[in-house]
Amino acid sequence: MDSQYVRYQWDSRKDVENRRKHGLSLEDGIGALEDPNAQSWVDDASHNELRFITLGMVYPNILVVVTAQPSEEITRIISVRKADPHEENWYRYGHP
Repeated sequence: MDSQYVRYQWDSRKDVENRRKHGLSLEDGIGALEDPNAQSWVDDASHNELRFITLGMVYPNILVVVTAQPSEEITRIISVRKADPHEENWYRYGHP
């Protein structure tokens, strides 16, 4: 799916798995990524690629979206879930 400036991609099998596990599609994460108040940081977990974690709101929920950016124009959405209470506080009040 394309947004105004970014092309979003995801694996259809991971989308099915994410829906089963978290009740959200990977496409649901687009709104959180485009939230002007979203907060993002590098995922410190060891992966074979650079990943980012983003907290963003898709009203009324705050979502946690994990992405990779294989190119400047493409963002690959890896997972989407509802934020835990402490993550909601990070979004609302800033990281401690």
